Amino acid sequence: MKIIIQNRIAYKLFFIVCIQCLLVFQQAYAATYYVSPTGNDTNSGTSLSAPVQTIKNALSKAKLSGDTIYVLTGTYAEAIWIGRSGIRLFAYPNNTPVIDGGTTLPGASGASLLGIGGDYNTVSGFEIKNSNISGNYSNGIGIFVRGNHNTISNMKVHDTWSNGIIIHGDYGIVENSIVHDTVLRNYNGVGGGWDSGLSVARNPSASALIPGIASYGILRHNIVYNNWGEGLSCYEADHCTIENNIIYDNWTINLYLSDSTNSLVQGNMVYISSSPAIILRNTMPLGITLADEVATVPRSTDNTVVNNFIYNARLQAFSWTLVPNSGLKNVLIANNTIVDGGLFTGNGGSNSIVNTNSQIENNIIRGNSQVPSNSGITFSNNNWLKTPSLAASSTDVVGDPQIARTGTTTPGTLKPDYFKISSGSSPVIDAALPINEVTKDFFQVVRGTYPDIGGHEFVLN
Repeated sequence: MKIIIQNRIAYKLFFIVCIQCLLVFQQAYAATYYVSPTGNDTNSGTSLSAPVQTIKNALSKAKLSGDTIYVLTGTYAEAIWIGRSGIRLFAYPNNTPVIDGGTTLPGASGASLLGIGGDYNTVSGFEIKNSNISGNYSNGIGIFVRGNHNTISNMKVHDTWSNGIIIHGDYGIVENSIVHDTVLRNYNGVGGGWDSGLSVARNPSASALIPGIASYGILRHNIVYNNWGEGLSCYEADHCTIENNIIYDNWTINLYLSDSTNSLVQGNMVYISSSPAIILRNTMPLGITLADEVATVPRSTDNTVVNNFIYNARLQAFSWTLVPNSGLKNVLIANNTIVDGGLFTGNGGSNSIVNTNSQIENNIIRGNSQVPSNSGITFSNNNWLKTPSLAASSTDVVGDPQIARTGTTTPGTLKPDYFKISSGSSPVIDAALPINEVTKDFFQVVRGTYPDIGGHEFVLN
């Protein structure tokens, strides 16, 4: 038996070494292909002087992990599928290629203009628009990612019938991208679902780290606005990171963390502008929302919401749930600055909310709030416009925090400086509880031994 086990270990090690050697071999012999509207699909595509004409053709030539495809400026009427792994699909430097579905593509229900089924692929630099824009099919996604370890960056996605970008795999990244005017089926009165501009959500793959759950997704440095559904979200997810995004004027919830565990929401600016370009669904605008909707996945727990700026909208921390006995569990909500918007939590009443071992600390909350129960929640060192009685603490700070309110609040113009503490005489300075999870502020300024309440650490020039 000992010899058999040793042989199995040897075979496994040999297999791993072989795979690593294969990857090194592939990368060493990786090729580069070029695509241009003026190219010809009979060309080899291996030089700028002889490009192919379609992205599909270049993908058919890209066989090895590490192969790179550069696409030049132009409009490509194609629906693209990347089924291999390790492909690098880039806009050629200083070029702006557009994948345009026109009035007919992608041509099937549930399809996308760009789909990724393989692993370790990178796509960057494209504008993607008009996915099923005529509503001929039930869906029409901009970018759909099913594989794992895929990265999407520097994209512009807009005018889609349903989702803008949705990541279903593990370790997916979307960064430095702009997503707007998606979920147009709601604009057209069709309805049929709660799609979003940008999401990491549920992994149906048999290879998922957690069955049915999308793990270790990252959404960072994106701008998400004017989407006719939810703005940006992680749902049915684990270890999801939502950071440094600008999210505003979306039809319903702007930033949504639902049915998620071990996730981080930090450094985002979320707001409803003074003149939204689209009609909003809710009379009470929803900035950041935490809730549960699906009873068949793990309950939300161990989530962190810190250093976010919210203007003219609510932070809803399980003020409602669709799953009885769910609620804030091991959650930290700290050092957020909410201007002209409130904090709303829930209790055991009709929503059957149960909060457990959660902290709401060091927040500036300049708006009307509702805290119907403090069971399971510790409140401390907050600065309220009007303190809910059940959220009151002996360490609360009373008084005007002296928020700068600089600049304008029209769509796309609000800047983080709006939320800064403007004076060294503000009562929130040095009044926060030191928290291990919040060592820097929104602007990446290090918080000292005596940190400030809110998302900005005031530094005297």
